[in-house]
Amino acid sequence: MTIDINSNPATLVLDVGKTNVKLLVMSKTGHVLDDVRLDSQSLDAPPYPHLDTERVWRWLLETASGFAKKYTIDAIVPTTHGCAAALVGAGELVLPILDYEAEIPEDSLEAFRAVTPTFEETQSPDLPGGLSLGRQLFWLQRDFPDEFARAEWVLTYPQYWAWRLSGVAASEVTSISCHSHLWRPQDRSFSKLVKEQGWHRLFPPIRPAYDALAPILTQVAQATGISPECKIYNGIHDANAAYSLFLRGYTEPFSLLSTGTWVVLINPNLPIARLNEHRDTMALADLNGKPVPMGRFMGGREFEILSADVGTTKEISEADVRSVIAKRSFLLPSFAAGGPYMGHRGSEIGPQVSTSGEILARATLYLAMMTMTSARILEMDGDLIITGGFVNNPWYCRLVATLTRCRRCFVDHQSESTALGAGMLPVWNDDDIRWLLDLTPVEKFHDTDLFQYAEEWQQLTNLQAADGAK
Repeated sequence: MTIDINSNPATLVLDVGKTNVKLLVMSKTGHVLDDVRLDSQSLDAPPYPHLDTERVWRWLLETASGFAKKYTIDAIVPTTHGCAAALVGAGELVLPILDYEAEIPEDSLEAFRAVTPTFEETQSPDLPGGLSLGRQLFWLQRDFPDEFARAEWVLTYPQYWAWRLSGVAASEVTSISCHSHLWRPQDRSFSKLVKEQGWHRLFPPIRPAYDALAPILTQVAQATGISPECKIYNGIHDANAAYSLFLRGYTEPFSLLSTGTWVVLINPNLPIARLNEHRDTMALADLNGKPVPMGRFMGGREFEILSADVGTTKEISEADVRSVIAKRSFLLPSFAAGGPYMGHRGSEIGPQVSTSGEILARATLYLAMMTMTSARILEMDGDLIITGGFVNNPWYCRLVATLTRCRRCFVDHQSESTALGAGMLPVWNDDDIRWLLDLTPVEKFHDTDLFQYAEEWQQLTNLQAADGAK
């Protein structure tokens, strides 16, 4: 007998990343049934560079309307990148949602330093520009006081979309705790910054990521054709969405390497006291509120920059990798904001590379070196699981498997781990659901010259750091 999957209840996942926006239809057992993508855009327009939320909203309604004709959608879950929040009042944004890559005026940065909580309190490092939600709110309150005074709620980005779909305002811990200076992970409470600035009144009650907030708003149901009985879930920060998939589905001690615009490394076994605020490590909270040590760098953005001159061919051969290693052609950090070498300007050392394969191989080696660095800072061990876009670069996976100190390395062939983790939230408490993992062991690249290359790269970055300190 053939089962019509279109007649079975399905979950719609809105995945808003910094590079792409995705709308995916998922079965209750974690299979992606359909998906549509949109490139993410920010508007470089007054009052500051901001996220184009209305473009996403129009696309969401149109795309969801198409899906509603094909699938029985009974749940919608948003997941988004971190470090973004909406100030809403009277049912609308009172200010556009700031793009975290926007520059914040120096006088505001200086004023914020005087009130910034300690790293020991929040496990939030002093990151560049708008990469702190607390710093964003401080600037908006300081320079846009009239608009800020009209705000009834501060909604972190997944919860903003949940609010637009359901009309219910809620907070959620994975987004609030994301390098924000707003959260005390060990105490599972807001930081003193929130209380001192009077922001505590603006955060709605905290609810779990897997909470159903309310049925879909009537006007949204009418605009899309989705059943008015469809439930809107609170939603989750994207890195935590991917992590939650393995938190429920993997039984061995593990670390997670989630790759995309940001390369995010998570080691749940590292004591928080060993985090290093100067190396872009921090503690998030998982969806249960437990502190989760992590580090990250903007690897996807860096790879995009470093491979900009390469044509459509994206293949790397073993000869390309060996050639770059033998030449001792190095890329030194960093080519984007943040990461374990914050404040360092990226550079090239050694012979030039000429072919597209060598250009890609050198960029891949650079990303592997950066991953190795962050993994060692986080003392990652046990099994390592690689998810996200970089699983499609087998040389990255092989190099990381070789250079990190983890016991075994696996790639997750579920290409949408973030969306899958988010999509499983409606059945989070259903013990009968089998969580789907599609893991394949990674073959290491046994090459003595690689370890010598890595050692020389570390020596060069140390020299770079010393020169920068002069």
